[in-house]
Order: sequence, then C-alpha cells, then structure tokens
Amino acid sequence: MPRAKTSDPDVKVAREIGLAMTNRLARYFLDTDDLHYGFWPDGLTVHVRNLPRAQEAYSEALIADIPADVTTLLDVGCGTGANALRLLERGYKVDCLSPPGPLAELAAENLAGRAKLFETPFQALETGTRYDLILFSESILFIRPLDVAIEKAISLLRPRGYVLVCDIFRRPKQWKKYHGGPIGGGHYLEDWHNTLREQPLDLVRETDITDRIAPTFAVLEQIMDVLHPVYKLFLSRLRLRRPWTTRLVTRVADLDKYEAKLFSGRYSAENFRRHKAYYRFLYQLR
Repeated sequence: MPRAKTSDPDVKVAREIGLAMTNRLARYFLDTDDLHYGFWPDGLTVHVRNLPRAQEAYSEALIADIPADVTTLLDVGCGTGANALRLLERGYKVDCLSPPGPLAELAAENLAGRAKLFETPFQALETGTRYDLILFSESILFIRPLDVAIEKAISLLRPRGYVLVCDIFRRPKQWKKYHGGPIGGGHYLEDWHNTLREQPLDLVRETDITDRIAPTFAVLEQIMDVLHPVYKLFLSRLRLRRPWTTRLVTRVADLDKYEAKLFSGRYSAENFRRHKAYYRFLYQLR
C-alpha cells in the first residue's frame, strides 16, 4: 500500500529519535517492537524481562474493547506499527498515521505495505475514507488543541462510528502548582471530560487501568538502578582521562540536570498513581 506524505514543521525530532532508539534497544534486548506501557495482570512478576508480556496484555485488552461491528480502523500515531499488525492478523482493515520522522520509517518497515501509512500530522490528514473506528493508543497526549483533534476524528467516522482512546492523563489541576507533577505528559483529565461533553459522542465504556499500568514505572526504576552505576563509572573514567572536556560537556549538556531527572527516583509507580491516571475510553458517534 502507498505511503502518503506531507511535511510537518512541528514534529518533535528529539522525541522521535528517542523513541526510535528505545525501540531498537527493546527489539535487541527484549525481542519486542512495542513502545507502549505494560498492562500488568495479577500473577505477572513486575520485572523487566516480563515487560513484553505486559505490553502484549495491553494490546489484547485494547483490542478486546473494539466493538463487534467494527471492520475498518485508522490507527492514529501508530508508533512502530506493532498494534496495527495485530489488528491486521485479526482481519481488520487498518490504515495507519504517523508524522514524518524515524517512527514513521520504522512503521513502514514493519508494515511492509500491508497497510496504508499516512505520514502527516493528524490535523493535516486528507482522505476520502471514513472509518468504523478511530484509534488513539498513547497518541492523543501529543495532539493539541484537544477539541480540534476530536473534531477531526469525528469527521473521519462513518455514521455511528467509534473513537477508542487508551492513554495517560494528568490528575486534577491543583497539581499544576507542582509543574504538573514529577512525571510529564498527558492532557488534564478534567479538560478531557469538558471537551468530550461538547462533542456529539456518547460514552460507551470508561475503564480506569491506572493500577495496571503503574508497575511499568517500577520496571523503569529497575533499569535506572542498573544504568546509574554504569553511568557513574563511565563519567569517573572520563574525568580521569579528559577532565576539562568532561567539565565542558557536563556544563553545556547540563548533565547534572538529566542525572537528577533520570536517577532521582521521580519516575516511580507511586508518583505515577499520585499524579497520573490511565484510561481506556470508548465513544460512539451520536
């Protein structure tokens, strides 16, 4: 299938590169192409080696929420295309969308022509196709303004079509005085509800899966516990051999700031539960 391209001056290149690097590492060390959080069912030990199983459980739960009368989908922000491939294997007709960049290249590689890939920002998508369901899996948090994104999704639906969202949200706005909390990302949950109330969409199902997602941050802490001493040893050796260069790089790149951010324990399951919520929302066009 063809890849439809358009330019996007707002693509966050650093984020795209970071996600693409994460994918390459996950593919090598964990044999997974998934980039989304893990969904941790009872009985699954919270350990990095089980992250691919938790990510698979996330995808299975997501697909289980798709109504029986759906056959055609648009996967908005399809990442590496891993979820789209699962949907194709189950017989759905899937189109994918990803802004131009490293992730779109990975998606094109993985999809290998099995689905049409629009390389464009969602708001700029132009197509005559109307879908049974628009899927946002960890992608709506990157799309602003929110009301424009929802209106665009509605314009792409057939009559009585669906919007399925599975994503992270910020807790109530009183946390804003703490700069949104130690973990970034997501629309405020109250903004989400206020925006959707103004749209011709009926809520079919709302599922709070915060407690199932939170253990992913415990896995992140495990990874940081391993990386931190390695990082410190590398930096110590560099200081011995290149003291001036190390001081210059530390100052210019603000390494102390990133060290505090990554290795301070702020990305914990406890902080996630306190400051974030994670929901699946299924809506139907009125």
